[in-house]
Amino acid sequence: MSTRITLLDVRIDVVDLWETMQFVREAIASRRPHQIVTVNVDFLKLARGDTGYRHLLNTADLAVADGMPLVWASRLMGMPLPQRITGMDLMLGCAELAAREQRRMFFLGGTEGVAHQAAERLQERFPGLIIGGVYAPPMGSFSPHEHARMVRCIREACPDMLFVAFGAPRQDIWIREHMAELRVPVAVGVGGTFNFLAGRVRRAPVWMQDTGLEWLFRLQQEPKRLWRRYLLQDLPVFFALLAQPNNGEMAGRQRIGPSGQTIRTVSSPSSGRWH
Repeated sequence: MSTRITLLDVRIDVVDLWETMQFVREAIASRRPHQIVTVNVDFLKLARGDTGYRHLLNTADLAVADGMPLVWASRLMGMPLPQRITGMDLMLGCAELAAREQRRMFFLGGTEGVAHQAAERLQERFPGLIIGGVYAPPMGSFSPHEHARMVRCIREACPDMLFVAFGAPRQDIWIREHMAELRVPVAVGVGGTFNFLAGRVRRAPVWMQDTGLEWLFRLQQEPKRLWRRYLLQDLPVFFALLAQPNNGEMAGRQRIGPSGQTIRTVSSPSSGRWH
């Protein structure tokens, strides 16, 4: 059966990318709304100071590990996560699935023009991909009128998958608050992934991604924006994560999949990347 481990009081599903895409496929088939969260060290920091956000993460339908520190900590605890799954990995996998199975994607958020460019890049990479809609709301706080407008745009587009780029925790909270009325089978907060897809921000070389040094590459690109977050806010959480006693919880309960059945761990392809 599928299990979850607990890292600093936040539960993470023990799944690889292949199993995650199986979850997405089943969620779409069910036509019921599901939320996926991509947990990284910054999420853990936010959850430590906000019990409401921690509850949201722990009650998401799927929580994947977006960061090598989480994978390292799970190994130290003797309950290894198979791999990290970034927002980019998830969006590329979903785009491939959508193009192959004629599913619709909707992009919400990002700065003006970025989501459109990200959508175009994905359509070039995956011929036949259907982008049901793209909308970048005004920066700043959203008025009730703007919330209603976003919901209306998404509902009219009838997407199978929704990707929201407001940054954490805002994106995840917005999804949770509007899930029922949106009626989208799969909704994911993806942070700055639109910027990577659009080519506005470069990703680290693969070797840096695989060795957990992507944060350093990003810090070099955007030092003014990221130095405080990475060095002052996230670093103490990183050390707390690695120092967590080897008594972390391996959730023993069964998890119910999108179609209502108990999820069971299945063998997956040997490749750790989704092409």
